[in-house]
Amino acid sequence: MDAQPPSLAQVEQIIAQLYGGVVTQFSKSAQEYLQNLQKQHYAWELASQLLASESVNSQFFGAHTFQVKISRDWHTLPPDRKEWVRNELLGWILRLSNGPMVVITKLCLALTAFAIQAVPEIWSNFISDFFDYLHTGSLAVRAQNQGQVLFIELPLLEFLTVVPEEVSRADLIGERKVKVNQELIDSIPRVMSILKTILSNHHGYAERDIILKQKCLRCLQSWILYGVPFETLFLLVDHVITLFQFESTNEAATEVLVEFISQPRITSYQNTVCEKILHCITSDWAKNQITKAINDRDELAARNLCRLMTTFGDQFTNYIAINFLRPDISVYLEMMLIIPMYISEMPLQFWFMLQESLYDLEVIPVIPNASGNNTSVSEAETPNILLSDFQQIRESSMVVFRRLIEVLRCKVQYPPDSKWAEWSKERFRHHRRDVGDTIMNAYYVLRSQMLDFLIELVISQINAPGRDPSQWQAIEHGENIYLSRLFGAEVYGVLPVQGHSKLRNTALSLIGSYAEWFKNNPQYLLSALNYLIPALSDIELALAAATAFKEICDICRDSLVNGIEDLVNIYIVVGPSIEQKVIESIADVIQVLPPEKMIQPLLTITRDIIQTMKDAIVLGKQNPPQFREIIITQLEYLTCCGRGIQPLDEELIIIDGSDSEIKRNHFAFDLIPAQGLVNTLSEIIRDIAEIWYQDSEVVECLCKFLNTGIRITPHLLSMPFEVIVFLIQISFQRHPHANWLEIAVQIVIVNGSSSKHSVALRDMLISLTSTTIQNIRNQTEMDQYPDVVHSYFMLLTEILKKCPLILYSLQSDMFNSIMKFSVAGLGLQERLASNSAANFMGEFVGQNYDDKELAAGIENVMMTYGLEIMRELLLGIGGKLPRSFVISLSQVLFKMIGRYIEASREWLRTLLAQDNFPSPHVNQMTKQNFAKGILSTRTLKRFHEIVTEFSIKCRDLEDSAYGYT
Repeated sequence: MDAQPPSLAQVEQIIAQLYGGVVTQFSKSAQEYLQNLQKQHYAWELASQLLASESVNSQFFGAHTFQVKISRDWHTLPPDRKEWVRNELLGWILRLSNGPMVVITKLCLALTAFAIQAVPEIWSNFISDFFDYLHTGSLAVRAQNQGQVLFIELPLLEFLTVVPEEVSRADLIGERKVKVNQELIDSIPRVMSILKTILSNHHGYAERDIILKQKCLRCLQSWILYGVPFETLFLLVDHVITLFQFESTNEAATEVLVEFISQPRITSYQNTVCEKILHCITSDWAKNQITKAINDRDELAARNLCRLMTTFGDQFTNYIAINFLRPDISVYLEMMLIIPMYISEMPLQFWFMLQESLYDLEVIPVIPNASGNNTSVSEAETPNILLSDFQQIRESSMVVFRRLIEVLRCKVQYPPDSKWAEWSKERFRHHRRDVGDTIMNAYYVLRSQMLDFLIELVISQINAPGRDPSQWQAIEHGENIYLSRLFGAEVYGVLPVQGHSKLRNTALSLIGSYAEWFKNNPQYLLSALNYLIPALSDIELALAAATAFKEICDICRDSLVNGIEDLVNIYIVVGPSIEQKVIESIADVIQVLPPEKMIQPLLTITRDIIQTMKDAIVLGKQNPPQFREIIITQLEYLTCCGRGIQPLDEELIIIDGSDSEIKRNHFAFDLIPAQGLVNTLSEIIRDIAEIWYQDSEVVECLCKFLNTGIRITPHLLSMPFEVIVFLIQISFQRHPHANWLEIAVQIVIVNGSSSKHSVALRDMLISLTSTTIQNIRNQTEMDQYPDVVHSYFMLLTEILKKCPLILYSLQSDMFNSIMKFSVAGLGLQERLASNSAANFMGEFVGQNYDDKELAAGIENVMMTYGLEIMRELLLGIGGKLPRSFVISLSQVLFKMIGRYIEASREWLRTLLAQDNFPSPHVNQMTKQNFAKGILSTRTLKRFHEIVTEFSIKCRDLEDSAYGYT
């Protein structure tokens, strides 16, 4: 029951305090009070009373209350009152048509909300009715009150603006969506006629005329976004272009033209449209706007024109390419070249697309000059280009793109040091990267001309007489493309080796970027490394130098292997910030060596790491937290080293005992002093796992290192199988970190197919299962430790794939515990754990073995647990779990029904016969249809559709658009 209505004066007082412009402690309580007031039934009448107020704030809140009530309480409104609401809104829009626009907009939003709800039963043809009502009403007011004129155009345009926007946003489905949209489609001719009239006529004094035209353009944009047919819009383009050249309407006209030329269907009319738009943006007015913006450094003055120009270029790149020789296209391209970076960066994408179009024979099809026939073509077709014209287009494009390189060169030049502090460095860095991509695309047009231009530019500026030695900005940006001369004595031979960090950073990055070139031209490697290696110890250059060093070592490892003794000593002089990257880089080169030659350089780069770890372990036994950071750092170094000595084509090696190359490598490792390194590392790893067993970060780093040795075997930094399996078990017993289970998964993937490891893997599974089930005893605890649950189910899944007999050889008590744990996992709320449980169950249900005894045993398991598995699946589908889980659950259900059809039929009958199962929102008929549907379909796609539809009904979302998203 509604509370006692407050007086109108009280409500207005609260509104005045809320919208008074000063936020106080009262504001929040006032807002809550007014929101609660809107929930009351008497708010319908109160809204109308507030609209009669002299206060704009009260009027606005009254209109807003109508909108809220219609959207939220429509179904509680009796049919006769719905007519009253419509009449009230229409009446107030008419009466306030000369009033504040903010109130008119809110009333139009409320009326649109009403129309969306009322079509077509209560209010059909609502757009035409609204126009007729305003026209008739204004005439009646003028007749009753001589001299009073209502400016109905503004409320009319406001309503026509918000209708397509609100309909596009509305939560409409099914037949209502079709009917509402049909109302808009039927109204398009009249709406466009109204807009054309307003755009073409002059409306009284200047200010009102400007407001109307701005509003009209905004309305037109709204209908374009809704999807008005192009043919209808084309009639208004000339009017919009005319308004584009007036400062007062330029911004609104730009928005319309941008949306207009962005329509997909416009390509069918591109010749006609392009003629109009091109004339607009290359006019004297447009050129003056660009020039003035550049001279005044006025970012806002030409932004609209720049946006239209870049959109035109993006949409009609092919047209520009075909008509490249036309004078107006040349003007357009010159204007695109001079758009400053601070106005717009969008032209960069255009130049990439233009380069593609210029060299696409489908865009510019060439015919021999002998064919003099000028065949007419439709607007959608592409005319053929004479070979002579095609050659001239190529030559002209080279001139334009050479000019582009000159412009871009200036755009990415660093400012003087005195101004650099004021610049947005992150924005400039991104801009340089984007410009670099554009320069790279320009290469496909200019080819050798571009290389010659840039290299000659760099050399000429280096050798320029009178050049200030401290000013290197002018050449720093020219080093994106290079030839052999660049890395020789002419350029790199004279670049500074002290200071000038911006230039040197770029030079270092260039070396790394062209590592592939160095691989094919190894004679230049030494000079490049002589420039690069000293920078590793410079704090300002270290990151760029280390990154380049990594690229060189990774790609040119074969060329560097003879100098490995010099390389292994480099990391000693580098700082800690890049030591990991440098170690991995050196290990990349070590990887090329045969196994018997790898050990000595590997011992050299790991000697200090191992000794540091030994010292930290001795001291860490007394105070583990104090030395954890040292251990983490050294483990990261070892991990980098392990990654580095992995082969280039890193693939997970599956050990089956038959790989002759692996056997040869193992034999080689037995003949060299590798066992000392392995034994030392094994002892260190055991100590770390024991001392820092509770520290999740240390354990994570430790397991990352172990993983590098498991994935690629044999490995000089990997632990023996027996050592690592025992370590996993004992460490997981100390503290059940999910990382240990993840390492166990990798062990199974690599070694699961080898019969000689089956006993050890079974013992590992028994130990890990016992620890997991002891620590996680029910579904609540499973939700508390989703990472452990997820990793455990991944382990079970891999065992089922690689060595299923291990699972079935477990004692019955443990096997049953695993099955109960797995059934419970299907009901978990955490996505990762639930998905991994579903993956395991799907793998288990889908097993198919030729061994009759094994197949019979699996079937007995399913007959024992099938009902409980299906119960959890149906509960999750029926609403217990989020909707995003439904697909994974339905995949398990599909496999289950496919393999055990008769048993599934009985399980479904038993479960769905229960009241309120799996949801109180579905009746017996719905459940029977669901069971019939999933039992009869044999395609996964249709099965998903049936399950999804049932899930929506179970969640009571059947009549909402959200239910079908």
